Amino acid sequence: MRTSSRSPPRAAGPRRYSGAPPAWWLGLALLLGLAQPARAQQNLFNIPAGDLTPRGKVFYQHQTNVYGLGDLESKNHFVYGLGRGWEAGLNVLNLKMDFRNRGDVFTVNRDDPGRPLKPLVQLTGQKFFVVGPALSTSLGTQVGTNPLRFGGARRRLTHFSYNTWVWSPRHHVKVVAGPYLSDRGTLGAGNRAGVLLGAEYPVSKKLLLMGDFVSGRNATSVSVLGINYLATRRVQLCLGVLLPNPGSQNRAGVVFELNLLGYDAEDDAPPGPL
Repeated sequence: MRTSSRSPPRAAGPRRYSGAPPAWWLGLALLLGLAQPARAQQNLFNIPAGDLTPRGKVFYQHQTNVYGLGDLESKNHFVYGLGRGWEAGLNVLNLKMDFRNRGDVFTVNRDDPGRPLKPLVQLTGQKFFVVGPALSTSLGTQVGTNPLRFGGARRRLTHFSYNTWVWSPRHHVKVVAGPYLSDRGTLGAGNRAGVLLGAEYPVSKKLLLMGDFVSGRNATSVSVLGINYLATRRVQLCLGVLLPNPGSQNRAGVVFELNLLGYDAEDDAPPGPL
């Protein structure tokens, strides 16, 4: 879940990038293989929150970042629960729209290695484990490319891979942390590895405080602080303030988010006062 805004891409020759999760993550997956899958409901703004979609159910999230009048960027996530702690899905990211332009509204980047690919379509997969009464972890990757590369140009495969750890002592109270590894097709210029941090805390049965942080100085390096309103068991409305990391060249903005769940959010809630 990562989006940020950059200036229009500069001209550059086509280059190819590809990547895969590091081998030591496979060892970690085997080490945790005896654990049982986690059950959870919520997503944070820009980072994978270690939340499992139940088997046979779906989750959809639409997010729009507003950087100014007519200057928008959106991303979409669709997830399907496979069971046994697995889920898979599809992301459509980096849909940059500038309605102030008299020409093309959509900004496209196919070749510039200093900017993330725009738009970006990714297949996603994630595996979840429980390691304690209040502690779970997940391993995931998102792999894709810009679908608008025509002619003889070679497609540039890009990935974003991560390992999140979630401490959740009770329902809707959580802290998320873990490393990420990616490449320039997703991140643009800057660091290719870093740390994901996030948290949520309820102020009432229908309102959560929520925030997350992506370390570094690349195109995803931002913080978002905001609220999540639980409109119904299956509809959540989120609003946040986007704050760029120092030195990242990202811009401040406002984040609007809509979560649609194909299942009741409280069905798998653990016992607790909420």
